[in-house]
Amino acid sequence: MALHPQSRALLDTFAADGGPTPPDVEAVRASARAVALESKDRIGLDHVSDVDADGVPCRLYRPRPGAPVALYVHGGGWVLHDLETHDVFCRYLAHRTGWALLSVDYRRAPEHPYPAPLDDVQTAAGWLRAHDREHWVDGSYLPAIGDSSGANLVAGLCVRDPGAIDYQVLIYPPVDRRAELPGESTAALATQQMDWFWEAYAPGDLGDHPEVSVVNATNLAVHPPTFLLTNEHDILRDQGEVYAAALAEAGVEVVAHRALGMVHSFWRQPQLFDGARAAVTMVGALLDSHRSDAR
Repeated sequence: MALHPQSRALLDTFAADGGPTPPDVEAVRASARAVALESKDRIGLDHVSDVDADGVPCRLYRPRPGAPVALYVHGGGWVLHDLETHDVFCRYLAHRTGWALLSVDYRRAPEHPYPAPLDDVQTAAGWLRAHDREHWVDGSYLPAIGDSSGANLVAGLCVRDPGAIDYQVLIYPPVDRRAELPGESTAALATQQMDWFWEAYAPGDLGDHPEVSVVNATNLAVHPPTFLLTNEHDILRDQGEVYAAALAEAGVEVVAHRALGMVHSFWRQPQLFDGARAAVTMVGALLDSHRSDAR
């Protein structure tokens, strides 16, 4: 399928800004945060608060008392984005699905390369299991949702400790540091940019560690059930689908979905993409179904 018109509109915006390139980290972080804080699209929920998860800053979104809760791990190449850049989307996701979210403000590369971000995600997951009832959420069945590099961290957590979560939602994950990427792409994520992100997070041989390049993991058979979403026009598409196939071959229950016409980053922009709204509905339904089956 050709690029969806909504994808073309997003790419036109990137082109006007000079296109995706390796970032001036501090400038991009500050700009994204400023834009996010100016947003007027925040959905009101029953409760939103910043919490300390055993030393890891997090934000809890609760649509109603007693709601089931999922861990949320944001993307941004392990380098960019934070609680504020994903605040509007997390509110939307909690509102539309009925699931509470604990959004993790993990330490970012290059200041804090692997394993620091993954350590923080692991700590937050353990804290949520232990302290859910104190915050009027139910973590007895605990999924984790990650987009892009956040999905890599969720998958890395399953390599490190397959029992840490009960279900993983991997939204266009990077899973293989050594995967050959297209030299040219119409996608919202460029090859040069992705290479830079990998080196910032896991420089040199660290990129081959199975907690980083999760395709190298040898314990896939004990990973939790998985929903893995890829985009048709994304340099990470093929490696994500290879990983979904590897999980299935290992006996893991996997649902893999390719979003036709879509580009990287569409998931967290439901105001722009019909596909994002549909994907959120799909994820909510899958989480509800698996939680019901587990009870």
